[in-house]
Amino acid sequence: MRKNRLRAALALLLTFALLFCACDSDKDAQTPDSPENGANPPSASLTLALPYYENDSCNPYFAQSVCNRALSSLFCEPLYRVNAAYAAEAVLAESASTDRTSCTVTLRDAVFSDGTTVTAQDVVYSFGLAKKSAWYGTRLANIDSAKANGKTVTFALGTADRYVQNLLTFPIVRRATADTAAQVPIGSGAFVLSAGGKLAKNPKKSTGGVEAITLVHTKDPETLGRALEIGNIDYMFENFADGAYTRIVAQNTFVTMNNLVYLGIQSSSGALQSAAVRAAIHYAADRDDIAASSYRGCATATGLPFHPAFCEAQKLAASTAPDTERAAEILHKLGYNRRDKNGRLTNGRDTLQMTILVNQENSFRLTAAYNLADDLNAAGFSVTVESVSGDVYTSRIASGNFTLYIGEVRLSEDLSLSPFFGGSASAGIPNTLPVVSEYAAFQAGERTPQQFADAFLDDMPFVPLCYRAGMAAYSKGVKPDLSAAAYDIYGDITRWTAA
Repeated sequence: MRKNRLRAALALLLTFALLFCACDSDKDAQTPDSPENGANPPSASLTLALPYYENDSCNPYFAQSVCNRALSSLFCEPLYRVNAAYAAEAVLAESASTDRTSCTVTLRDAVFSDGTTVTAQDVVYSFGLAKKSAWYGTRLANIDSAKANGKTVTFALGTADRYVQNLLTFPIVRRATADTAAQVPIGSGAFVLSAGGKLAKNPKKSTGGVEAITLVHTKDPETLGRALEIGNIDYMFENFADGAYTRIVAQNTFVTMNNLVYLGIQSSSGALQSAAVRAAIHYAADRDDIAASSYRGCATATGLPFHPAFCEAQKLAASTAPDTERAAEILHKLGYNRRDKNGRLTNGRDTLQMTILVNQENSFRLTAAYNLADDLNAAGFSVTVESVSGDVYTSRIASGNFTLYIGEVRLSEDLSLSPFFGGSASAGIPNTLPVVSEYAAFQAGERTPQQFADAFLDDMPFVPLCYRAGMAAYSKGVKPDLSAAAYDIYGDITRWTAA
């Protein structure tokens, strides 16, 4: 009943939205300034106003805010940039060779904005800063060291990582220019950063259609949307980190991030010890509804743990629609075909009574928990929802005091699932499950993505639900480039054009 009411409300809202869009389209067609009515087309050059915090460092290795850290892509370049399909594209790198525990990168010829050559020593210097920083250090945890040799840099890995090039996205700066928060790093990007948060064109680089960038001081993240709406800035990225949708009156596009929302499972608990029962949960879940309804469209459903764009590029497929008949068939074959005295489905030994733990402050997850409970109950499970404070939620998961829980983890750009296999999201997943060793073999290049996906579906250590999306919002005259992974909110600024 709860899901039916929610779907009805969404359908009504969609009807009003379509009516509004139809009226708005008629209005735009009659606007005298439109190109169809003889107005001049927009200029090819583009001047941007972007937000920053003047009380925060513009040095990416010391910046505390997302805004200031993101600015590094304007005046620095990385070895590699990761595109929206999670493939590495060479920038300062010319080529790379990788074996199980090392990756050697050969540099192309490039210069910094001051005219000095980008060297392997500069890369090692930048890597050292990245390893020590809170933001980049977490992503580079599996890279132990970097060593320069001529025009090459060799990165030593802790464990095999077939997509390690995706992690070589940290900004490369000239040696001795970024040791402190007050220093202004010298990079090789399209613009040059100067003291006081000023950006000027790098005369040695093409800026594409972007003629100039002005940095506009913003008080706090809560004011960004208003600053865009009134025209003080031209672009912002909202990641909905607080678990609620924020409406922004501007041109906007949803961008699927690498934040995986999943159903955690206590694999040592009763019926959940059976991989087949865990598979039945997978087939009973309506991921499309969770992405569209629970997350209000701010998510993309997935049936695999990999990012949907990566799955599409690799031609991997797993249904996101529910298959209640298959779920019921699995349970029936396992002997769950009678009821106990409380009306719960049982096989004579275990029942399918479970509780979904969720933190009550996150409205996205809370709604997803109730919708998922409806899905599982329709398939024969007996599921309730327990919403608790964030502190209790975290403590319960860490101690293993749960049967099911709604979780979210932000995966790194190399698509590493290591948080689930011995890392921060591994609660309830014993390292004796076959999928754990299958993942190690996959990372070592001994399994294809499809082979690992098959092993994952056989074992089902957790149930992937969706990848959460953020929103790129921008002024009417701007057409941003969204071909880069959402980790880099400005992508390649030289590809931006006037709308």
